[in-house]
Amino acid sequence: MRWCARADALFGVAGMHVLDGVREPDRLVLTVESDRDIAGCPTCGVLAVGHGRREHRVHDAPCLTVATVVVWRKRVWRCAEPACATRTSSETHPLVGPRAKLTSRAVGWAVDALAHDDTTVSALARHLGVDWHTL
Repeated sequence: MRWCARADALFGVAGMHVLDGVREPDRLVLTVESDRDIAGCPTCGVLAVGHGRREHRVHDAPCLTVATVVVWRKRVWRCAEPACATRTSSETHPLVGPRAKLTSRAVGWAVDALAHDDTTVSALARHLGVDWHTL
């Protein structure tokens, strides 16, 4: 396999695997993909066919004292059933909601920091590498 078990353990998200990690001066960029091999059409349930990948960039909880950006190479599936209204669909994962800008882990980190630490929304946004109104 092309996945690194140690990097996956550090990332800590079941079903996601780290392909690459780049440390930039102000952030860490992790490229990940899921290990899902097959999927059914969400409309009709027929076994879907792979139709490439699409990159979804989201901000994750800070790591190594810098903001973390996750580039998820999510699969696009094509329904093989000609009568189905759904032509293509994208895979989903609990870490990243549809059209999300933040991971569920980043949201949990921010909520916990607001509830228990003496901090501001703008400070949290700075740590996440986003504008304050994204939170």
